[in-house]
Amino acid sequence: MHANRPEPGLAFYEAHDAQFVPTDINVSPWNSQGLNGVALAGLAAHVLGTVPSPADMHTARLTIDILGLVPRVPLEARVRVVREGRRVQLVEVDIEAQGRVWVRATALRSRIAPSPLAALPLSRPLPDPALARGVVPWVSMHRLEGSFAHPGPGAQWVHVHTDVVTGHALTPLERVAMVADFGSSTAPLVSPREWTFANLDISAHLTRLPQGEWILLDTTSTSSANGIGVVNTQMGDVAGMFGHAHQTVFLDPRPV
Repeated sequence: MHANRPEPGLAFYEAHDAQFVPTDINVSPWNSQGLNGVALAGLAAHVLGTVPSPADMHTARLTIDILGLVPRVPLEARVRVVREGRRVQLVEVDIEAQGRVWVRATALRSRIAPSPLAALPLSRPLPDPALARGVVPWVSMHRLEGSFAHPGPGAQWVHVHTDVVTGHALTPLERVAMVADFGSSTAPLVSPREWTFANLDISAHLTRLPQGEWILLDTTSTSSANGIGVVNTQMGDVAGMFGHAHQTVFLDPRPV
């Protein structure tokens, strides 16, 4: 598994002044002219994570809207604090290039305070790194149920190896944003040979941030036969379940 990892120090973006410049590994699996959605989610979380909070806070909700096929060009980020407070803070970031917004993300932060514990135990067995595989060098996956090649529910552990921005180690928020993007491939709605199913958004509700490098995705997908799918994922780690992620997917038949 380790032999396929990317070179040390390689990341999806390099920061140059106020721009984030995509590296060679940052390519969409659906269109080679666009940027990878996993990396875009990570970049949104990276920028949101740089915004200070007025108190000790937890990111309880993360939303990421992908507003088109993002071109492989340098990106800029614009941040706005929508609501400021010591109990609740809402932060928004726009990721822009070529005069338009391509990604819009928000982080809803809530103050941290003692409360009763009502956590859920892990829904699946722990990962076995010896059984992990990766179709690209920046991620390893231990599949427990289902298959990317066949529609249906699925479960897998995912470990992203590569940093979002060169020189900045992955944060738990970046990691969960990136791994949440794997829900649609964990439980595909359609055959990838016959259809594309790029997601339009990512949202995550988190009781806490993930612990460790591996994140569990326990996923189902649904559709009403109208070209739209919804992916529902329970997320866990070595300490148990910690949140839910959702994606809206755009179903499009591949050309014959």
